[in-house]
Amino acid sequence: MRRVTTRRGRAPVTGPAAWFVRFAGVNSIVCPLGFGGFTIPAIVSVAQGHGILYTFGSPTYGNGPFERIGVPTTVPLLLAFLAACLVQLAGGLLLIWLRPSGFVVVPLGMLLSAPFWWGFDLPLAWLNAALVLPFLAAAWAAYRKASRNPGESRAPSGPSGRVLRRNRR
Repeated sequence: MRRVTTRRGRAPVTGPAAWFVRFAGVNSIVCPLGFGGFTIPAIVSVAQGHGILYTFGSPTYGNGPFERIGVPTTVPLLLAFLAACLVQLAGGLLLIWLRPSGFVVVPLGMLLSAPFWWGFDLPLAWLNAALVLPFLAAAWAAYRKASRNPGESRAPSGPSGRVLRRNRR
C-alpha cells in the first residue's frame, strides 16, 4: 500500500526529515492561531457596535496604518483577515501531516496575511514570518532529499566502488 504523503516513485519521508518538516508546520500555525483566535471576538465586538477590543492595553486590529489611511476596522475586513489566517493554518497542518502541498500553502497564507499585518500594526507576525520562512526552506530541502527514490540515489556498490547490477530474468 502506497503512503499518501509521497508521490508514486518516491520514498516516504521518515525519521529526522519528517520531524523537521513537522517542526516547520508547528511554527507555521503559531501566528494564525494567535491572531486568528483574537479575530473572532473582535468580529463579534465590531458587529455589535462596541468597536475594537483592547488586550493588555493595546488595540486588537485597530488604530493602525489602516485607520491612518482611512480604512476603518469593519467586519468584512476582519473576516478577510480570518480567512487569510485559516489559509496559513491549513498550510501548517498540511506540513504536520507531511503533505508537500503545505510548502506552497504556508507562503500563500503569509502573502495573504501580510497586508493585514501591516494594516493592523502586528510586528510579531513579521517576526514569526522571518523565523518560519528559513525553517520552511530548510524543511523543503530535507523533504526533497529524504523523499528521493532510494533506488536511484543509493545503488548498491561492491568493494571496488562500482555499481552492482542485478541479473534480470
